Amino acid sequence: MFTDSFIEKKKINGLDTFLVKKNGFLENYILLSIDFGGMDSNSIYHDKECNRKIPYGTAHFLEHLIIQNNQFDTLHRFGNIGSSIDASTNFEYTSFVISCTEQLELNIQMILKLVQSISITNDIVEKEKKIIKQEILQSHSNKKAKCFTSLLSDLYGDESGLAQPIVGNLDSIDSMDSNIMEKCFQKFYSIENMKMIIIGDMNPEEIYTIIGNELTNITFKEKNRYLPLLPVKRESINIEPINTNQSVLLFGNAIVNESVTSSDTDIRKEFTIRIGLEILFGRTSDFQQKINNHSLVDRDIELKYEISNRYSFSLLSAITTKPCELMEEIRLTKNNIQMRSIDDYEFLISKRRIIGKIIDVYDNPTKLANSILHYSIRGINFCDVINVINQITKKEVIDALYSHILN
Repeated sequence: MFTDSFIEKKKINGLDTFLVKKNGFLENYILLSIDFGGMDSNSIYHDKECNRKIPYGTAHFLEHLIIQNNQFDTLHRFGNIGSSIDASTNFEYTSFVISCTEQLELNIQMILKLVQSISITNDIVEKEKKIIKQEILQSHSNKKAKCFTSLLSDLYGDESGLAQPIVGNLDSIDSMDSNIMEKCFQKFYSIENMKMIIIGDMNPEEIYTIIGNELTNITFKEKNRYLPLLPVKRESINIEPINTNQSVLLFGNAIVNESVTSSDTDIRKEFTIRIGLEILFGRTSDFQQKINNHSLVDRDIELKYEISNRYSFSLLSAITTKPCELMEEIRLTKNNIQMRSIDDYEFLISKRRIIGKIIDVYDNPTKLANSILHYSIRGINFCDVINVINQITKKEVIDALYSHILN
């Protein structure tokens, strides 16, 4: 049960470490994140006598170079001890993930070594360019991803780090060289810019000793900090044709980041909006009943709210044969909620659905590790989330809808 989970946090030689002890758990799960993601593209870095912008896709490109590290032979070494390793980059950070059933100590040592040393040459960069360009060309057929990028570009502006796919574009990949990669590695891949989360049946004190021994003689740097990305538009609807009959429709609403006084306030701000979105567009909403009855969507609607210290937006995504009719139903739903009051039942059922999703996270190591990471970046203990949600009132949700979505 989720109530058996306890997140223990400790800083070890500059590394924020989070342990979740799962008694009887056979799998060990390690997530090491670096605070460097797609949104950091287009920011300035210093190069000799001039300033240069970090090309779109740099964090993702560097992730590839780390995994292909010829000093470490990553895939072979982890495979030899029965472990699997994966890596991914999103807007906020790059993550390296290890799943193993034994030799936890060795896996921790290896993942920390992997991200602290790399040889980057122009030959290596040029070889990787071909691979990533192929990845970009293949992604051109993904209409939903294209629509998503267009939506964020519309909301946050063409020059923001959200305005291009996380993998970058062909021109940005062409502009990369070993100097850029080395500069970004030295700037971002520092211990104080990382977080480690370990989930499994373990002895915490032994784990702390292992990490401490591995991080001796570390040179500390100032942690990178960035200002929030301010939206240029409040909301946007983007449509991307798939074929002659179907289209992808994305409705996005940019929510301006506000200063918060405590982690409880931050949680309340997030989940009043999440509950409000569930009431408006969720599975049990009048909106979903109507669009299903009128066959306005071909598949399930995706509804999500992404929030960080630097950006915040809600998103409704659907595949539809009738995009204009669906756009009109979104507009009518927003208008109708202002003409009636939200009843207690739809508030409670939406709130319980949100809490149920949080409870499910505790039994999934991947989701749990990513949730701990996401909330820790915002200064929040993930264990506090359910208690705060339970305290949220219907009035708070109504106020949040009017402040962030309905006006």
